[in-house]
Amino acid sequence: MKFDREKYSVWKLPNLLLIHWVINPALAFNELILGQRLPKITLIDKTSDAPLLERQYIPCPHCESLHDARLWSKRNAFGHWFGYVCPSCSEKIPCLWNLTSLLILAVTFPIWVPIKHFCESKWLQFEKQRLSKAQHQPLVKASPKLWLKLGVLFGLIMFIVTLMAKGATGGIDPQNIPFYALVNFSAGAFVGLMMKVFLGWKKKR
Repeated sequence: MKFDREKYSVWKLPNLLLIHWVINPALAFNELILGQRLPKITLIDKTSDAPLLERQYIPCPHCESLHDARLWSKRNAFGHWFGYVCPSCSEKIPCLWNLTSLLILAVTFPIWVPIKHFCESKWLQFEKQRLSKAQHQPLVKASPKLWLKLGVLFGLIMFIVTLMAKGATGGIDPQNIPFYALVNFSAGAFVGLMMKVFLGWKKKR
């Protein structure tokens, strides 16, 4: 698939953000449990002065249509265990895999292969319905509330993961719960700030 290099910059491996997604073991949780995925190719509109969040596009290699990346945000950011689906042709858009996710899938393949066989077609219909609804709803804007919500969500997820990990490795000391909450929600605040700086960045003219 060819792109207008004058209008778009192309994000693909070895882009540092994508490398981080591939090698960070913690992101296996996002992929395998939450169903968050990242497309192999994302286009950034170089001609727009909107925040970075609002000028990302995901190309479909099958029908060559471009889709606003925000279609896969909000509630539609989760549940994409089998990848992204093109809203135009319903084919799968290639996504990256985290290396730890691939290792876990290789070890557990007797469990998930039957699930994939029986559930993938139903999941595909569900994806089509979700995308149809997303196309008729206002797209997310780069607002301060967005970064706050992202930070709180990240902190909450990591807090839950921490409690699960501690519970699985010897139990949870109730006295340590406030400390875990402080650490994880502080990390969430940091992530929200970084997302604000990164995705809220506007192109200088």
